[in-house]
Amino acid sequence: MLISLSADELTGVARELPAELGARGHETLLHGALAQGERDGWAWASEAVARDVAVGRAEQGVVCCWTGTGASIAANKVDGVRAALCLDASSAAGARRWNDANVLAISLRSTSQALLGEILDAWMATQPSVEEQDLANIGHLREISGERVEIAPQLAVRGGRAAVEFYKAAFGAVELHRAGGSDPPFGRAPMRAQASENEAVVAQLAVDGASFWVADESPEHGSFSPESLEGASTKMLLRVPDPQAALARALAAGAREIHPVQAAHGWLIGKIEDPYGHHWEIAAPTVPWPPPGGDPG
Repeated sequence: MLISLSADELTGVARELPAELGARGHETLLHGALAQGERDGWAWASEAVARDVAVGRAEQGVVCCWTGTGASIAANKVDGVRAALCLDASSAAGARRWNDANVLAISLRSTSQALLGEILDAWMATQPSVEEQDLANIGHLREISGERVEIAPQLAVRGGRAAVEFYKAAFGAVELHRAGGSDPPFGRAPMRAQASENEAVVAQLAVDGASFWVADESPEHGSFSPESLEGASTKMLLRVPDPQAALARALAAGAREIHPVQAAHGWLIGKIEDPYGHHWEIAAPTVPWPPPGGDPG
């Protein structure tokens, strides 16, 4: 199992966690103080794990802070995550059985090495309940949190394999799923299908949890790239904290600038064309959301 793991400081059992999970046959993605160069505040580190779980980069997560409380609060802010602070094996088993918890929160202050092993063993050994009442409770959590149906665009391109690598370089996209094409020479993507070099690509990518699809054009199925249509058929809006930095990264990866970042209609917004003919507006609101002008386009 691939498990995303974070801690906000290298104290207590934080250093031992990767090895403990590895000894149980699991791979880990590391965040916060466990990863070089990442922000290690408990809110940021726990969010990174929660987003890994929410978009399918990891099957489960483990988050740690001094009490475990802040880590669990932060993780639970991400839709689709059910984080549980577990102080012993019994609470770990219960969280998995009755709450279908997918992120384990651990207190670095209260968890000894021996207790950590007991918690991990109970967590990993317990399957979620299939009782009707338990399933109804989990279903109601989605209603409480307002988790919504997702509508994700699909970009038709010529050269799908190269396009996937471009979006990774230009926007920091993470590959969640791929059917067709050849596997890239690095990284591990969940649910990837084995495929030959000559097959067309259909891939799901995510930028900080926001997903979109990329696929080789298929005229027989009514899917045409901008090159075939002789013009952009789709405009993408990428909302980020720093449009100037994001636009510069995209240009460095091979995009063409249509206009630089400038203020318009309550937004800071710049526009590029990617190498496959799709237009991207890279923006951040400058007034409370939603801005008076609505959509920046």
